[in-house]
Amino acid sequence: MIQAPPDTNRLSFRAWLDDDLDRFHDICSDPRVMEHVGNGEVWSRQQAAQFIQSATGTLREQGFCQWPVFHKSDHRLIGYCGFVKTGIAPEIGWRLSPEYWGKGLATEAARAILQYGFETLRFNCVVATVQAANAASIRVIDKLGMQLEDRFDRAGREVRIYAIESNAPSPHAKES
Repeated sequence: MIQAPPDTNRLSFRAWLDDDLDRFHDICSDPRVMEHVGNGEVWSRQQAAQFIQSATGTLREQGFCQWPVFHKSDHRLIGYCGFVKTGIAPEIGWRLSPEYWGKGLATEAARAILQYGFETLRFNCVVATVQAANAASIRVIDKLGMQLEDRFDRAGREVRIYAIESNAPSPHAKES
């Protein structure tokens, strides 16, 4: 049986359920959330459903996905954090509802997921791709100990690729 990453102090993870769609669509239809995702357009309900379906398939086939993240205080879906398979290495990513921004939750989730990737999934390297204008995610990436590897232009937006190897200092080394 495929397990979800272990809980953190404030967060829990599990597989996606059909019941998650409404709340996930609410998150992905917020322009603040989607500003630095792709072309910056909000997602339709169908796009949110396709994401959940894809993540469910990836979990079944690969043993990992972009897991839904829940805040333990209210058991509410606050976003996702996890991995997608890329040609280079597994890519970590996250997306949180704005009401949970600025509380260290993205860092807490990403640290837990990265540790799970290295210790349980036995990844050798993990990458992160971020638009250069996304200062908040770059701060999280820095706290994870990831290093800038490359930059490129995608549709007029600078995109950066960061990486960290499993033998790098612990992702807990830098405090939030």
